[in-house]
Amino acid sequence: MAATEYATTTKLPITDIWDFVQDMDNWAPFLTGYQKHEKLSETESVWTVKGDVGILARIVQFRVEVVEWSGPEHVRFTLLGLNEQMQGEGSFRIEPYEEEGAERAPETPRRGWLARALDAFVGFFYRLLHGRSERGAHADAGPGAGMVKLTFALRIDAGGPTAPMVNAMMLPALRPAAEDLANRIITHLEARDSGSA
Repeated sequence: MAATEYATTTKLPITDIWDFVQDMDNWAPFLTGYQKHEKLSETESVWTVKGDVGILARIVQFRVEVVEWSGPEHVRFTLLGLNEQMQGEGSFRIEPYEEEGAERAPETPRRGWLARALDAFVGFFYRLLHGRSERGAHADAGPGAGMVKLTFALRIDAGGPTAPMVNAMMLPALRPAAEDLANRIITHLEARDSGSA
């Protein structure tokens, strides 16, 4: 079995993230190795993903079924390999950020005093001209305050006689794929939010 979970934070409202995540057409292309997907119904679809596992590069088709839809906080789905012996499950959780035990987004390095002074100067005039924060509607919240956490979890079990070897080779690739998906969703939404502010 190969499994991972990754969480990232943002100042976007929970409803903005949910509105995007609840429709797989929005985020499917952000998945590492994504080739295409076809919706069969509101809860079922077929996904085609190119997986690079060690020296193996394979095109895998999964039947994906949404089995729990608890908006605006949680969606859970199952995976069943159509052309490979694989099965698994995944989920998105969207919840208010809590400092105790929660993963923090990577901190950016502290900028020099001249750069900070220039940022403050430009920001002051921007707010003076536009009457709002230069970073959008959510910029007033302090660290942790008003933050939302998006968690993506994924588990895949390979079957057949080579299952232990395939699972061992998939594990190192799963974590970066989960990080990439969650971060690309948040980056896309934050860019969209700052563009409409």
